[in-house]
Amino acid sequence: MNESFAKDIAPLFTDGDTRCMGGMGVRLREFDYMADPKGDAVYPDHANARHVLARLKGTETPRMPPGGEPWDDDKIGQFESWMRAWLP
Repeated sequence: MNESFAKDIAPLFTDGDTRCMGGMGVRLREFDYMADPKGDAVYPDHANARHVLARLKGTETPRMPPGGEPWDDDKIGQFESWMRAWLP
């Protein structure tokens, strides 16, 4: 699981993305954070990854990447595919 994340997903996030979102407690390149099964008031499970996806799509703010070009459909699709494969 972690190998797929490290190889295919973590590199999608730039150093700037990681620094900016890390300041808000969002650990984009950490498998344990992104695959955490806990939910929150918005999502019943895997809230961390689901919030990141929503920010990438612009349905939550701050939109990611902050101050940069939004991800194209291919990158978002790659992240969504990882979520479907590894998160229930």
